[in-house]
Amino acid sequence: MVLDIPSLMVVLKASYPQPIWFVPSLILFVLAWVSWVDARTGRVPDFPVVGMFLVALLSLAYYGGWLVAGQQFLYAAVAVAVLRLANYIYLRLSNHDAFGFGDVKWTALAVLGFGLAPVAWAWVIASWLGLLWLGVRKLWRRFSPTYAGHEYIHFAPFLFFGLLLALLIFS
Repeated sequence: MVLDIPSLMVVLKASYPQPIWFVPSLILFVLAWVSWVDARTGRVPDFPVVGMFLVALLSLAYYGGWLVAGQQFLYAAVAVAVLRLANYIYLRLSNHDAFGFGDVKWTALAVLGFGLAPVAWAWVIASWLGLLWLGVRKLWRRFSPTYAGHEYIHFAPFLFFGLLLALLIFS
């Protein structure tokens, strides 16, 4: 893994056509911003995610062809379906949601920008980071008399760091 400008640009360009080489970078910026919002508020905002999804999909369709855009859309739809099914199964077993729909929207946009493999790795990495964060918070709660936290994780920031690591390590 070399972190020079040309290799970083290859990662950020993803597989988008040359006229819209900057769209994955915009997607990464939107993902970072909504992850920050999620960390602060506990909610992934709809408008930036859905808006960027539509802009990226339509620009990909125009410059890359409807077949390429349809394929990327299908990958995003499969990711959404798998996550919704996993949440449904978990909900039936435990009467609690496993994660919110904001994480699913976040994932759909990330898949549209970078494909299934990096985003799948992002979920794996984010899960481990989230578990580590829960452990730190549990220890903090145990040894701090002033701790007033909760056990809910705002997961989009962990997904973002997982995606960054996946893009840098596996690309």
